[in-house]
Amino acid sequence: MRRIFWKILLSFWLAILLTGIVTGIIIKLYQDAKIAYSVIETGARPNGLTESVARTLATGGKALLREIVKPQTAGKEATGGPPLPFVVDTQGKDLFSRTVNSKAWAEAQRLTDKQANTPGVEKVTLPDGEVYWIFMPRRPPPFPHNIMFELFDAPFFLLVMAILTSLLFSSWLARVISRPIETLRDGLKAVSQGHFDINVSQTLGKRYDEFADLGQDADSMAKKLKQSIHAQRRLLHDISHDLRSPLARLQLAIGLMRQKPENSELMLQRIEQECHRLDSLVGEVLMLARMESGVPLPKEDYLDLVELLQSLVDDAQFEARDSDCMIALHVDEVLNDGIIIQSRGELLLRAFDNLIRNALLHAGPRCHIEISVYQKSPGLLQIDIADNGPGIAEHTLSSIFEPFFRSNNNQGSGLGLAITKRAIEAHGGTISAYNRESGGLCMHIELPCPEQPS
Repeated sequence: MRRIFWKILLSFWLAILLTGIVTGIIIKLYQDAKIAYSVIETGARPNGLTESVARTLATGGKALLREIVKPQTAGKEATGGPPLPFVVDTQGKDLFSRTVNSKAWAEAQRLTDKQANTPGVEKVTLPDGEVYWIFMPRRPPPFPHNIMFELFDAPFFLLVMAILTSLLFSSWLARVISRPIETLRDGLKAVSQGHFDINVSQTLGKRYDEFADLGQDADSMAKKLKQSIHAQRRLLHDISHDLRSPLARLQLAIGLMRQKPENSELMLQRIEQECHRLDSLVGEVLMLARMESGVPLPKEDYLDLVELLQSLVDDAQFEARDSDCMIALHVDEVLNDGIIIQSRGELLLRAFDNLIRNALLHAGPRCHIEISVYQKSPGLLQIDIADNGPGIAEHTLSSIFEPFFRSNNNQGSGLGLAITKRAIEAHGGTISAYNRESGGLCMHIELPCPEQPS
């Protein structure tokens, strides 16, 4: 799912939509406020005063108008008393020598030119040709409206507001994207320095996008790297330990042979025996390394699994004849005609041989081993190798398939079951172990099987 893509797309879309809505609301409020705080008053309220002054000026002239309004101009008008209409000529001078607001005078001219009967604004032409505009200037709007009107009238201010708004949104979006990237970078840098407990997903917090998936993948990668490096170090330690013992015995045998040449034949046999052990150990280590490397092994041979198991049972029964052990093979009736599978070299042969010989080794004298083969489901075989020996401790069941694991003072290399597990997995199967309630250990194997020809 492209969640981060949709998050960025929706963020931009919502930002543009909200910016348009907010801008429209601000412009509407500004226009309404500007009308409310226009430079001149229009409408019914000032219309009576302006009509009265215009009528007096048109009929009695300037002298009569001065006599009528002289008491008002000499009284409270200068200190903000009762409103008095402005009477402004073509030169922009008020008849009563008051300071004229140029914007108010220009607005009065515009209104009379555009609409002659605008209530509250009058235009009077005297017999001598003089022209006067009569209007009521509105008092300046209170703070902060006066500052806001000036700012909104300036195009530069609107440009600055647009830049600041886009900068804030871009900063937020950049932070949303760059913060998890920085967290991932710090986590991967820590991994490169050998610190594998990074917990990137926890640092990212509760996210539900691709960054959260990357954080979980980074944590999983670090955990697997830690396990892999730990396993490699332990493998090297175990290999070194297992190689040291036969090498020490070889050195001892050589020393004894030099001291007592008459025992040379015996020492040579001992040296040959230790060389075989080293060769076997190195071969098992190489096979384990090859299977753990992840390089796929070719499926080389077609073989009959029932025939393979029967051959291994016959060989093991022959070798165990002196210990009175019994090995029985039980095959489901539907599989009596054989099970043809494709094997990767001799891996399956070695895997089942290891399991049968381990059962003989640990079950003890006069043991009874049962090998059962069933068709668990179409395309899946179930193979159980069970003995009646002492079993193993429950807490070690999960460790027996690890390289160099040994139990019950086993003197083997500890690689047999590890190789067996990887051989089964190389064929797409699984293997597990459990202690039987009646006593003994059971190796449970599930192996995919192609449809058999009829």
